[in-house]
Amino acid sequence: MAFGDTVLLTGATGHLGWAILRFLLGEGYHVRCAVRKAEDEHTIRARPAVRRLNPGSRLSFIVVPDITTPGAFVAAAEDAAYIIHAASPLPSKSARWITTDDARETFIKPAAAGTLNILDAAEQSGTVRRVVFTSSIAAIVPISQMEGKEQRTRPVLPEDRIPVDQGPYQSEFAAYAASKCRALQVAEGYMKNERPPFDAVYIHPGFVLGANTAATTEKQAMRGTNSMLAALLLGHSQGVYAGLSVHVEDVARVHVEALSPKILGDQSFILGEQVRWTDAIDIAEEEFPELFASRLLTTSGYYQTVSIPIDTSLTTDTFGMGFISFADQVKSVVEHWAKVRQPRGVPSSTASGPQTESLGWESGKIARVKSPMVYRPSPSGGHEPSIPDVHLSLPNGIAGLEEHDYGTAEVLPPATEEETWESIMQRHMIPSEAFSSSGESGGSNWSTASNDTEGITSGSSGDEEGPTNSDDSDAGDDSKKRPPVHESGAEMTS
Repeated sequence: MAFGDTVLLTGATGHLGWAILRFLLGEGYHVRCAVRKAEDEHTIRARPAVRRLNPGSRLSFIVVPDITTPGAFVAAAEDAAYIIHAASPLPSKSARWITTDDARETFIKPAAAGTLNILDAAEQSGTVRRVVFTSSIAAIVPISQMEGKEQRTRPVLPEDRIPVDQGPYQSEFAAYAASKCRALQVAEGYMKNERPPFDAVYIHPGFVLGANTAATTEKQAMRGTNSMLAALLLGHSQGVYAGLSVHVEDVARVHVEALSPKILGDQSFILGEQVRWTDAIDIAEEEFPELFASRLLTTSGYYQTVSIPIDTSLTTDTFGMGFISFADQVKSVVEHWAKVRQPRGVPSSTASGPQTESLGWESGKIARVKSPMVYRPSPSGGHEPSIPDVHLSLPNGIAGLEEHDYGTAEVLPPATEEETWESIMQRHMIPSEAFSSSGESGGSNWSTASNDTEGITSGSSGDEEGPTNSDDSDAGDDSKKRPPVHESGAEMTS
C-alpha cells in the first residue's frame, strides 16, 4: 500500500461492508464509502469504533442512489487506487417463490449492472489498480447441490465456473445464486474482452456468520445469515442448508489483504470450512447455559446439513491464515445478540476458550483462533411437525416496547409462565408466516433484509454476506425428517 491510497468501498452500511471498513481504516487506508443516502454518513461516523479509530479526512462519503444507473460510480472512483465492491442484493425476509421477471429486476439486473458500472468507473478513473469483488460460493456451485438435490462428489475449486441459471426460480435464494453467477460472468468477461489497466480478485465466501458490531438492537443484530443461526437456536426445525460457514472477520480480512500487490490478480479465493449446523446447538448450550435454562434458547431446532466439500488451500496458503472456528462464529453471534437484547444482563462464555471480545470486533484486527469441534450423531427417523410442539418460558420481567421486522410492538408479560411458539418467533423477529401449517418442507427464508441498500430495490441488502439461503418447497420430504447429514465422503482441503 502506498501512503494515501484511496479505496472506494460499496456496501459499507451492511454487515460485511462494515467489517471491511474497519479493517481498511485500521490498516491506514483512505476510504471513500459509496452510500445510498446522505444520512448514512452520519450513521457510520457516529459509531464508537470509527470514533476510536479517529480517521479524520481518511474517511469520506459519496452518495450513489442507484448502482444500476450508467456511470453511477464514475465520480466515486475518481483518484481511487482500489475498489472493493461488496454491495449486492440479498434475499428478502419471507418470500418463498419469485417470478423470473421479478428475479431479473430484483437480483440479476442490479448485480450485473452494478458490476459493470464499477468496472467502467475503474477504467475511466485511470488510477484504479485493482478491483476486489465480493462473490459467493453460490456463484460457483450449482443450486441443486447447494440445496441437497444433487450430491457433490469432488471439492469445489476456485476456478470452477457454472452456467447462469435462467429460471424459473423455485426460491429467492436460487435467484440470488443466479445473480452472483451472472455478476461473476460479467466481471470476468469484461476483464477478458476489455483488457483494462487493472486486475480483479474474486472472493467466494460460504455462509457469513459473526457479530454485526454496528448493530445496537436485536433487529439489527439478526439480519442476514445471522438470522438463520438464530432461528435454529430458537427451535426452527425446517431447513436444508449447505454446511459451509465463515466468520465475517475472516472475510473482511481477505478483502483488505487482497489489495496487496503481493497477491496476484485475476484469481478467485474460496472462504469457509465444512460445518454441521446442529453442532451450533451444542456449542451455544455449553457456552451460554443460562440462555437455555431461562428458555430463551432451545435445543429443539434442527437443520439438515448438505455436505459441500471445498478446497481452500489457495486461500490459506496465499493469505497465511487459518479460519476462525465454527464454535467461535456461534459464540460471537449469540453473545452479541444477548448483549443488544438485554444490555444489563449480558451472558458471557463459560468455557475456558477465548471470550468473544478477544476476537477484536471493533479494532480492525482479528486473532487467529482454532477450536476443536465435537460432532454428535444426527438424529434419524421420525417426522418433525411443521410447528414444533414446544413451549418456551420467558422471564416475567420482559415487557415494554421491542423492535422487530414489522415495526414496534408492545410486548406484555405473559399471562402464564409460558408463551406459544408463534409468539416466541414474533418476539425474536422470525416471521411466523414462514412456518408451514400443512407440514410441507421448507418455504421459509431467514434473511431479514436490511434497508441499508446500496442503490438496490427495497427488500434487498446493500451488503454482500455470502449465500443467505431460503428453504425451498421442492426440497423433498427428507427435510421433514432428521436423517444423517448428506456426506459425500470427500473432505475439504484447507
